[in-house]
Amino acid sequence: MPYFAGYYIAVALIGIMLIVAGILLGLGYAIDDKKLKDLGRAELIQSLINGVIVGSLLLAFSPSGIVTALINNMASGFYPNSCSGALASNSAICFAYNYLAGVYPVTIYGTSHATLLDSSLTILTPLAVLYASLGVISSLSLGIGVVSFSFAKLLSPMLSQLGYAISAVTFAVMGIEVQAVLLKFVGLISIPVLLPTGMVLRTFYLTRRLGGALIAIAIGLFVVFPLTYLLDAQLTAQYSSSVDVSSITSAINSTASGSSLLSGINLTSNSIGSGIVNTLESSLSGIVSGLESLVNSIIDYIALLIVEVFFLPTFSVILTVIFTRELARALGSEVSFGRFDVF
Repeated sequence: MPYFAGYYIAVALIGIMLIVAGILLGLGYAIDDKKLKDLGRAELIQSLINGVIVGSLLLAFSPSGIVTALINNMASGFYPNSCSGALASNSAICFAYNYLAGVYPVTIYGTSHATLLDSSLTILTPLAVLYASLGVISSLSLGIGVVSFSFAKLLSPMLSQLGYAISAVTFAVMGIEVQAVLLKFVGLISIPVLLPTGMVLRTFYLTRRLGGALIAIAIGLFVVFPLTYLLDAQLTAQYSSSVDVSSITSAINSTASGSSLLSGINLTSNSIGSGIVNTLESSLSGIVSGLESLVNSIIDYIALLIVEVFFLPTFSVILTVIFTRELARALGSEVSFGRFDVF
């Protein structure tokens, strides 16, 4: 594994730096040069610190390491937590990816939940069909003698809201896909690439701060970032279970067929004449009421989806940034994230 290759290189470089520090310290005492003494002593101390750091990282983040085992244990109540490829080394990353864009439903402490991508696509297609159906119906008009009624003014507000809803769900699907790819990228580079590179760079004087920063970034991405998705899933599980996506989808499909709309207009022979206006007004009022109830259900679902896809992951990123910055400081480096530094 690249991780172990980086570990062996780092150990070899630490040995070389110990020899160099010993030579500098010996020369300093030989020629009684205070600067060489101080430099040799400082490098000797830093090499010993680097040795402790490299050994600790191997003990913590190897496939059977302490931190890896702890993460896998914390993800034990979340399924699936066993993956292949880039996601195999971290059960939390595995679950987070499947929670976002998995093929099958995920299980959170014994309760099954649809993935965010699946629930989004489940409602997106019926929404598009409903929007198209209402668009066709809005172009219709009823004409009885000199009396004419058009559905355009009635359905225009609904079409506007549904258009915003479709845009929001489409944007959410894109956000889910981006986060899923990001999690795969984290699993691919955090421990196998960034951590060993940071260990190697940490052994050199000129790249010591850069190495410490890479180590902090690798640990933050591998540990904190995926664990925050476990927290997010727990926070939203109880709310998402109260939203019945299947019933909303069924209502959308029923409305999109047009039967519930057109069947609400009942014109009989008794209504022809002076009562036709009242009959149409009553029928159209019932149609609007049914559509408003449906649109409100859709908006409630989309609001929860936006929280799950955007707000909670933003919270995850903030926590990861704060942890990475503080760990980098502990390793003698400084990581700046621009505006995130206010936290």
